[in-house]
Amino acid sequence: MPLALASITGPYFKIAGRAFMPIGAHWVPARAGLQWPTEWDEADLEADFAKMRELGFNTVRIDLFWAWFEPRPGDYNLEAFRQFDVFVRLAHAYDLYLHPTLFIGGEVGEAFWDVPWRQGRHPHADAEMLRLQTDHAAEFARRYRAEPAILAWDLTDEPPFWIVGDQTTDAMAINWTRLIAGALRRHDPAHVLCVGTNVEDIAHGPFRPDNLVDEVDFLSVHPYSIYTLDRFPDPMLSERGTYAAAYQTALSGGAGRPVMIHEFGASSAQYNPERIAAFDRVTLYSGLAAGSCGFLPWCYTDAAPQQFTRTPYRRAPHETQFGLTTWDRQDRPRGRELRDFSKLLAHLSFDGLTPAVGEAALVVPYEWAKPHGDFARLGLSGASAIPYTSVQDRFDMGEANLWFTRATLSAYILGRRAGLKVDMPRETMDWRSRPLLLLPAPLTSTERNLVHVHTPFWDDVREYVGAGGAVYASVCADAAIPNMTDLFGAELSDHVHADAVTLTFVTPLGDIAAGTVWRYRADPADPRQWPATLSLAGGDVIAVDQDGRPALVYRRFGAGHALLCAYPLETYLALTPSAFEGEEPTHRLYRAFSEVAGIAPLFRTDDPSVEVAGLIGAGRGYAVLANHQGRACTVTVTARDALREIAQVTPGGARPLALSGKTWTLELDAHGGAVIAWTA
Repeated sequence: MPLALASITGPYFKIAGRAFMPIGAHWVPARAGLQWPTEWDEADLEADFAKMRELGFNTVRIDLFWAWFEPRPGDYNLEAFRQFDVFVRLAHAYDLYLHPTLFIGGEVGEAFWDVPWRQGRHPHADAEMLRLQTDHAAEFARRYRAEPAILAWDLTDEPPFWIVGDQTTDAMAINWTRLIAGALRRHDPAHVLCVGTNVEDIAHGPFRPDNLVDEVDFLSVHPYSIYTLDRFPDPMLSERGTYAAAYQTALSGGAGRPVMIHEFGASSAQYNPERIAAFDRVTLYSGLAAGSCGFLPWCYTDAAPQQFTRTPYRRAPHETQFGLTTWDRQDRPRGRELRDFSKLLAHLSFDGLTPAVGEAALVVPYEWAKPHGDFARLGLSGASAIPYTSVQDRFDMGEANLWFTRATLSAYILGRRAGLKVDMPRETMDWRSRPLLLLPAPLTSTERNLVHVHTPFWDDVREYVGAGGAVYASVCADAAIPNMTDLFGAELSDHVHADAVTLTFVTPLGDIAAGTVWRYRADPADPRQWPATLSLAGGDVIAVDQDGRPALVYRRFGAGHALLCAYPLETYLALTPSAFEGEEPTHRLYRAFSEVAGIAPLFRTDDPSVEVAGLIGAGRGYAVLANHQGRACTVTVTARDALREIAQVTPGGARPLALSGKTWTLELDAHGGAVIAWTA
């Protein structure tokens, strides 16, 4: 079919009225590398298009070098546009959508491809640089207005621009995005927009999703767990590492836009190619389950050997073998996985479907989401003769954000291992539509505004639980919950250091029997790892610690349920290398509490290492499974609601599965996945 203009309404792209799932990769040619504009080889480019199409691509992300298109301020290179016209022609010839990224910029290793006339000016802040970038974006918009070969404009790759990364503020990022998006929309209103951010979400950078959401149509994540070992202290192929894409999709998506997984993977110069392929495979299925609207891993091909002596590959050996193919267009194992997943997607219809709303809300604090310096929602009103100034808005919050992302990553994984779909709505958004509220420390803390909920939030929690909701909260030495006694049946008394932590269940909770013992390690020198000591006020003690103090307290409040943990278990797991390998039991706490609260997930498996989530529509949908463990398994899936029939969709088509009541059983490969089509 001829390429048609893409839009994005709801959770997925649409083309000619049908849902469309982009799949492909980021293109950098093997032989010319990043010098391809000046070493132009149209025949080699067409051979790449042919190979990409054969690999199952329907979309390719490409770099548009700022200096090549604009060698002097406001003076555009016609040869560069003629080259881009070739991309457009080949896109039509091979039915491959283009996803161009402007203002390159930073690309491959630590290389930044600057404009020669910048003269030290800040691209996100200098008025003249902003004018020139706005004009540059407008030039593309005018030339390629409504061009159907373009899936979406990417404002730039991995901002802030690397040369000014540590000098860019929230205000600069917001203003830059508004200007560039405005120029594109003014002259090309039909195309959708995104900003190709890297780890701005988990790093709480200025280009984080909440700062962009009003200007773009979808968001992007680059889940490189191997480069964020402070949050993923595990092998690449680990249960925690393979949740990176899903967690970042949930964290970014909680801002209110669909999320595409732009870049992921690893280099065969660092990791075994079959292990990389396994990582990619489970990432694709897990990302689909999390609701991703597309998959464009890094990158299409390895670099050719002659590039090894040239910048940037000379200084970045890991970048030489990141490809889905070898430099001479032979499939690597990860290329075969992408082809198989593309064939699978071809048998799926996302028309009328949406990712199911989660059973659990892992709330993101308003202070984390808001721009620095914004005083809205702070309870101030009218003029003030004595103005309020925030000291903390000027603090470096990197350490606090690390605490937040470590703990919420643990909570996210625990929820998924417990069979719960976990969403990450913002504190001021609709979290009440989920029957379970997760508030792990530091959400319950008080010292650093960035990582805890506002004081009035606890009034909302009381109302929510009283009306039938369930809340789980963990605390540490830095905790503050106003008027908590009625809600939790306990109050904060003091805190104490801890090192060897033991939780002994004295009362059954769900399927956790009395006498069950769990053990954790804490750093006694870190108060964020100290427990709070609790005074009982009507709650039931579920577990005690190594000194006999209440460690878990349950309370029936109104029509709902509350569970308070005196220890920051999520932080302990975050700091434990390979914490989720083997028989780690903490997810059982989440599962048992959700069962006590009467929460039935849409789908649930009998193996905590196998997640499942639903994509749902009117009378039909999919259950998407991802196996995060390094062994094949037989898994039983249970649906909450009655189903009429089910079938497993594979790259070769669909095959019926036997349904016994609301359950079925299937085989999953190690780090594999499955999509089950169902009708009700």
